[in-house]
Amino acid sequence: MLAHRLALRNLLRHRRRSGLTVAVIVLTMALLTCFMGLSDGGHRAMIEVGVRMGLGHLIVGQQGYQQDPSLSRLIADGPQAREVLREVAGPSVRAVVPRLRFSAMVQAGPQQVAVSVSGVDPAHEVRVSGIADSRAIVEGQTLAARLQQPRAGALPPLVLGQRLAKALDVRLGDRVTLTVKPREGSGFARAAFELVGIFHTGLQELDAFWVELPLDAAQRLAGVGPDVSQLAFYLDDERELAPLQQRLGELLKARGWEAQRWMDAAPELNSAVALDAAGMALLMVIVIVVVVAGILNTVIMSALKRHREFGVMLALGGSPGLLVRVVLLEALYLAGAGLALGLLLGGAAHWHFASEGLNFREVFGTSLEAGGVLLPERFYSLLDPLKLGAVTALVLLLTLAVSSYPALRCGRLNPIQAIHDHG
Repeated sequence: MLAHRLALRNLLRHRRRSGLTVAVIVLTMALLTCFMGLSDGGHRAMIEVGVRMGLGHLIVGQQGYQQDPSLSRLIADGPQAREVLREVAGPSVRAVVPRLRFSAMVQAGPQQVAVSVSGVDPAHEVRVSGIADSRAIVEGQTLAARLQQPRAGALPPLVLGQRLAKALDVRLGDRVTLTVKPREGSGFARAAFELVGIFHTGLQELDAFWVELPLDAAQRLAGVGPDVSQLAFYLDDERELAPLQQRLGELLKARGWEAQRWMDAAPELNSAVALDAAGMALLMVIVIVVVVAGILNTVIMSALKRHREFGVMLALGGSPGLLVRVVLLEALYLAGAGLALGLLLGGAAHWHFASEGLNFREVFGTSLEAGGVLLPERFYSLLDPLKLGAVTALVLLLTLAVSSYPALRCGRLNPIQAIHDHG
């Protein structure tokens, strides 16, 4: 207890110096907490946007499909395969959606454009896909909304990107024809569709060369029966991806299927997330260095100015160990008070940005894009308590480490020389 009283008394005796040191720690820790939350929230938003734009956290396909995405490499009997995978996947999976994808030629009047066609199940897709989201539809309606209003004799519905609609010079209700090389036979298959919706995602690949239509219509056009190109898994928590792969491993191997993670399907997006995370890690290192350097400077200045005081304590019978403990406790009190107040201040900022979000369009004046993905205008803070706790513990450990040297120097003082030199 004596060491604690001496340490606190010295810190309170030099209030200005102690206050400035604590203020620096509070400010840097609060900023670090705030930036960490916004950075992690931004990463989650980037991944969420990426997987919602036609990907998925995990994509299961026939072996070899990634290298040769043709109609000859499909998963047989999509509904049965989906049920089997859904049962093994477990409750951490939000949805498993079947898709059939192939290349085709879309024609409207004299205009023709080569496009990628995605046959989707609108009832499942509306829960996970950004294209099936009504907010992405700039004209008309989604496939799911249209299928809820069946009309006798109407053509199957189709939605396409805003740039593609402009290139084809088509409007809602226009007749659009798709021509595709089916799985069997040497000829071409053609079918007419009604344009019911035009979407805008901000992605060139989707807005200019992407067409979506109901899965059954796509399967009839391609002549593949109930087969599908892929089954995309969507998770509530991206951290469940590795356990999911482990659970599916044996089944995929037995069926001759393979799985591709979102980071492999979209390497540009993965690189953008990794680069941003590296920048955040560099900021954390800088903040930790600033905090520890501030504490070290205060401890050294305090120890140098108190050599005579320490010499008197040793001359009166105080032990060297007592002096070491006093100096270390002063450093820990400074670090503890600054970190606690900084976490409180940063936590308040995190709470605000977690509930209200930060509108990057207002900050930068334009929308942001990373890894080929148009990011949402508003990011929401997301803090990982374990990571924040690890940073706090690291600062405390480094504080102890850097304070050990001046503390040990004080413990080795010669009492007579210390009193004489600073008398």
